[in-house]
Amino acid sequence: MSKEVDYRGAWQLMMGANTLALVSHVGPDGDTLGSALGLCHALREAGKKVILLVDDQLPRLYHFLPGLTDYQHPKAEEKLACDLTVVVDASSKDRMGAAEQCLSAPILNIDHHISNTHYADTLLLDTQAAATGEIMYRMLQANQVPISEKTAVCLYTAIVTDCGYFKYANTTPSCMRAAADLVEIGVDPNEISDLLEMKSRESVELLGKVLPGMTFYADNRIATLEVPHELYNKNVSTESFIYYPRYIDGVEVAVMFKAVEKNQVRVSMRSKHVDVSKVALLFNGGGHAKAAGCTVGASLEDAKKQVVEALEKALEEL
Repeated sequence: MSKEVDYRGAWQLMMGANTLALVSHVGPDGDTLGSALGLCHALREAGKKVILLVDDQLPRLYHFLPGLTDYQHPKAEEKLACDLTVVVDASSKDRMGAAEQCLSAPILNIDHHISNTHYADTLLLDTQAAATGEIMYRMLQANQVPISEKTAVCLYTAIVTDCGYFKYANTTPSCMRAAADLVEIGVDPNEISDLLEMKSRESVELLGKVLPGMTFYADNRIATLEVPHELYNKNVSTESFIYYPRYIDGVEVAVMFKAVEKNQVRVSMRSKHVDVSKVALLFNGGGHAKAAGCTVGASLEDAKKQVVEALEKALEEL
């Protein structure tokens, strides 16, 4: 089990290290990238040496985040020396990817997922936070750490992407106040919104191929989309696709299946009432009650069958 710390304890632990490795989770989203980059800027401004790691392709959607090009791709066979590993927004150790093998320093995990497995040596966990970016902001605030405009941009992006621009059920007065504080520092909400809503031509064309294959189950309460392996392109963003079935009247759970390999399927789930984090846990995944994901080692057809059956059972228990 992890030793849990508060905002001050986590910051003091990081201040005691000279070199820190910040690890974003595989399948990186706005929260893990924005949170890690915001923390990176604050640590570097405090005189620390920081290595940024992510074992996955960086989505082009977040190209505007200051420092994004500093990320390195870890290789399991190459050992990296640091005093402390900080894993950001990852509820389980396997979400570290190859970084788990190339780092041997003690782990501090900063996270907000209710499904956190307490794998780290030290844990800063706040399941009431709308995003890990909110935790980062509160930690810097509690320790009276100056927040630069580039740090603010990163943390604001982390918060708004994880609460759907304050539309999702995890939106709280606390996260809105944090975002307002970051705007006062210099963040331009309109500019960030425009950048995040921008879609590449390739992404829109892929959406046009995927939407006709939308399938419904459980009396239209489950809607699924799938990206078969022959259409999958790691350089094309599919992050927003899941919202199309989610917006359909009567749909309780929207599911996106993405065959990143022939027998490896990434699954994203969004719900209105079903606790999809419990379904994700059945497949060694995790997340939140209304937004969760997992990776299934099976063909696209088999993965879809297994997950849909689990969701149908969850719907019956409502």
